[in-house]
Amino acid sequence: MKTLLQLFAFLFLSLGIVILLEISRKEFIQGMEGVFLWKPKKKLKTRVLEATGKKKKNWFTNLIQESMIILQLNKKEKLFPITCAVATILSLTGVLLALLLQNYYLVPVLAVGFLMVPFLYVKILGFRMKKLLNEELETTLSIITTSYIRSENIVDAMEENIDYVNAPIHDVFQQFIFEANLINPDIRKLIRKMKKKIDNDTFGEWCDALVACQDDSKLKSTLLPIVKKLSTVRVVSARLDTMLYEPVKEYITMVILVVLNVPLMYFLNKDWFRILVYQKSGKITLAACAGVIFFSLFSVIKITRPIEYKR
Repeated sequence: MKTLLQLFAFLFLSLGIVILLEISRKEFIQGMEGVFLWKPKKKLKTRVLEATGKKKKNWFTNLIQESMIILQLNKKEKLFPITCAVATILSLTGVLLALLLQNYYLVPVLAVGFLMVPFLYVKILGFRMKKLLNEELETTLSIITTSYIRSENIVDAMEENIDYVNAPIHDVFQQFIFEANLINPDIRKLIRKMKKKIDNDTFGEWCDALVACQDDSKLKSTLLPIVKKLSTVRVVSARLDTMLYEPVKEYITMVILVVLNVPLMYFLNKDWFRILVYQKSGKITLAACAGVIFFSLFSVIKITRPIEYKR
């Protein structure tokens, strides 16, 4: 209880300092971003190993960087500081919860576990956006390629089908048509510029083939096999989702059972509950269970990554 009171005193003291210094919410959130993106100085040997790929980065650092990249690709980079602030608040909540349970072994587990939850959520959203992008690219590239093979004019092919192109790639093709008609007639340059706006290897290969078609129209037959790769990815992805549905459902069920067993034990056997909550061995067991839950959550999310056709 003494430690809990000290924690509350620290939190209220910090809040008072923020109010006295008139620190705005925006400055606080930007400060959280700086903490998460802070990079200590590294030795030359360490930087060389990382550059050559012989030394992998810390998993948590990779998670933060992936979250930032996902938000940037979806043009929501302004949400990254907010994500960092939410992660900090959740981490403090985890520490407070562990102290309320008087389980000091649980403090680092809940602090780290709750800290990574917002970044894992961003990662899941990124996976969903990736699947949506792949599905929309399959439809869009198929109809545009068919029109281009018939007319041999990529601008006309896009204009004919732009009404059937949906987000998140509609703006990319709309911008291409606008620039081709009013700003820059260099189609090759515009295609290379468009290639950089969508992060998809198959789309990049399609753009490269489209550039080659501007020099030799006979190469347009190479476009359809490239588009077919997206159909293959969709079929394989659907089969993979079906295979993973049962394991993911079982994981969620087991997590719910493990968490609910703690309060349920109070009604079933109070002696066991006291051992689990108040004894040292029980506290270590709870901390270990929480650690396994967070680690398995990270692993489950990792295997649900959408598949892509790599060149």
